[in-house]
Amino acid sequence: MKNNIDFKFMKEISGVNLANFIIAGTEKAGTTSIFTYLSTHPSVCGSTVKETDFFRNSFTGNREKDIVSYSNYFERCSPEIPIVMEASPGYLGSGAEVAARIHTLVPKTKLLFILRNPIDRIYSSFNFHVGKLNLDSDLSFEKYIDKCIAYDSGQRTPAELGIKEWYLKIISFGRYADYLKYYYQLFPENQIKIMFFENMSQDIDGFMCELCQFLEISPDYFNGYDFRRINVTYESKLKWLHKIAVYFNAKSERFLRQRPELKQLMVKLYKKINQAREGYDEISDESRDRLKQYYLPSITALQTLIGTKNIPWNI
Repeated sequence: MKNNIDFKFMKEISGVNLANFIIAGTEKAGTTSIFTYLSTHPSVCGSTVKETDFFRNSFTGNREKDIVSYSNYFERCSPEIPIVMEASPGYLGSGAEVAARIHTLVPKTKLLFILRNPIDRIYSSFNFHVGKLNLDSDLSFEKYIDKCIAYDSGQRTPAELGIKEWYLKIISFGRYADYLKYYYQLFPENQIKIMFFENMSQDIDGFMCELCQFLEISPDYFNGYDFRRINVTYESKLKWLHKIAVYFNAKSERFLRQRPELKQLMVKLYKKINQAREGYDEISDESRDRLKQYYLPSITALQTLIGTKNIPWNI
């Protein structure tokens, strides 16, 4: 098949492996889980770290240099494995720059964007980053939204708001159409797959079957598969211990990514020691109503962009 020939071509540019499938968005929409599930499939080889963020942070525009640098994430991938994959959910929100960079280096790659109700996504993201110690634990969600909107409207700078710019941009990243449009401008529609977190949560078997069809690999591997939730947000008891754990996880990802069973065992043991509770409180009605007004125009734009595919949320 032509697509298979393209995949093989992309894998063997200059005799090195490059990704021919990228999970490009979005944060807190199940990308870690899907990357983990697919990495166990015999027809898929995942990058040595899940989020290479290569096209956001390391791309230079020097083709030879970029091929060598990017291929380092896939050195362990056998030429016989048809799908070479990475997952960097930040690629969606950085679409204005990243779409062109991906197209320059790997124009035949397939792209997956998993979208989630933008209100639920930003609330989940906020709690996740508080748990990761990226945001102050004393910061309320309502105050966080105030700061994000002040930045988004150009009224205040990150320095004035006391939060790193990336975390202030998270509210705007839920305006999916604003960023997806850059990918649709450069890549043919048959290379872009839009899926939804809500569908994954309701029917993971159907979700994975549809994704396997997009990748042209057998879905039979996932018959009876144990789809454990990965990267679930939780509150820690001891902040100092959690800071150490976050540092250790970042430094050891290359090693643990190739040993998923060991990583899951370590996470399970750590949670027994330092997890206060899993999940977080419900978002307030006031915050939901406020965000609904913020996101409604972008939902209409998204539906126009993706056409007949139904959006499974009603905000």
